[in-house]
Amino acid sequence: MANQQARISKDISFTDILADVFEQEIRQTSGDVGDSSRLTLRLTDLIEDTNGEVVLFNDSHLPRLAVVTDISPVDRGEVGRHVTVNGDDVTGFHYIAFGNGLKLYYQDGLDLLLVDDNVHA
Repeated sequence: MANQQARISKDISFTDILADVFEQEIRQTSGDVGDSSRLTLRLTDLIEDTNGEVVLFNDSHLPRLAVVTDISPVDRGEVGRHVTVNGDDVTGFHYIAFGNGLKLYYQDGLDLLLVDDNVHA
């Protein structure tokens, strides 16, 4: 039961957070979302699994997402066949690996921007 609750929380939390934050951005810009608008998250706010992996599903069809971090990326590319420890199939996803061991997977179609922590997004 506890494992099922943890899975449910994980499944709905990221999508709900993205939807809520994106709606707030739309309201703050009076409903006008131009090409320059983007949702921004901090890498340190993302919760990695036991293998140091984070999967970003783009169920809200966001065009772009900025990730603020002071941790340098060390590798990037496209994933071959891979299923995360949580059972997420990320085959064909893009990834960015960071110097702290975290690997961030994201779907094709999402423009992922890395923003230095010292620069305001």
